[in-house]
Amino acid sequence: MQASRSSRALIESLDDPSPEVARAAVRRIEEIDGPSAADALRARLLSADLSLVADIAKALRRIGDGRAVDLAIAGLTGEPYTRRLAAARALGALADARAAFMLRVALQDSVAGVRVAALEALAEIGRATGEEGACARLLSDANPQVRVAAVRAVARIAGQPGNLLSSLADDSDRAVRLEVAKHVATLSDPAAALLLNDRDLRVREAAARAGGMRQVGTLAVLLIDDPGVDVRRAAASALGGLGDTRIAEVLVPGIEDPDALVRAAVLRALVGLVMRGGAIRRLRHELGSSRPARRRASLYSLARLEALEAAADATRLVDDPDPDVRLALIHTAESLVPDPEALIRYLADDRDAAVRGSADVWLLRRSR
Repeated sequence: MQASRSSRALIESLDDPSPEVARAAVRRIEEIDGPSAADALRARLLSADLSLVADIAKALRRIGDGRAVDLAIAGLTGEPYTRRLAAARALGALADARAAFMLRVALQDSVAGVRVAALEALAEIGRATGEEGACARLLSDANPQVRVAAVRAVARIAGQPGNLLSSLADDSDRAVRLEVAKHVATLSDPAAALLLNDRDLRVREAAARAGGMRQVGTLAVLLIDDPGVDVRRAAASALGGLGDTRIAEVLVPGIEDPDALVRAAVLRALVGLVMRGGAIRRLRHELGSSRPARRRASLYSLARLEALEAAADATRLVDDPDPDVRLALIHTAESLVPDPEALIRYLADDRDAAVRGSADVWLLRRSR
């Protein structure tokens, strides 16, 4: 296909049953013929395989064809419905504000797919359309795919989409709630709370990932209590992205998470908020926690930061009353103590058999 220089052969390839072949032909025709290819491409705009319509429309837009928009606008009232669907998809790719009025009319089409394509086209045109009200009316459409497209369009077009989207926080369709969850920071507090506590893990994850300052309290609860690993990780990332150093206190409990990926996300978020030095200072403070699990988790987090500046604080844990903390000290000693051998030899005489065994293994490995 790339080697072909025959315009006629390329035009015939626009009707190839393989979408990939036809798509390559569109690119090649545009490359070879430029503006002179407009007639051939335009002739296929509303009759080509629906998967190719956007490619043809974008090619026409790039070569500056002035008639494609008018053709597509006229196609919004055509038959069969696939012609209207192709017209709406083409207008989305052409993204010309002149089509806004007829696209608004197409929002009332009897075919759900056409309504979806018209919403997507208005979203591509953007705020210049001023059609957020017309799009918002489809938030209550009987078809869930239309409601999903309406959420996307309203989010793109409306200045304050949360006012319009909040009513869908308890939508019966998971896909709709998932789409609304991506805008949770703009929603009313009750709507945001519904999505952050949704019964579906993926909805909660999307809501957590999109959370803002008003959701800090709920994100903190999700970080600690949600049964979904992906939700806890999303909560950690969202908290870290808010840029308020006070949130570091909310993140610290997450270093105890049973999942390594969540712990890593918490540590990244902590470093992102207070920098490496601030994170190390905060974690060194936690080495004195009354909670053995927190002391243990702090050692591992400091080790991941290779915080040699925490050596003195870490070394004091050789006599920690909890054997799991002393075991953690052996596991992290090489990353926290410049010369850990003396510390490990001390622990080789520990009263706990597991600690002694771990120290012996460490020393044996070092001697090889």
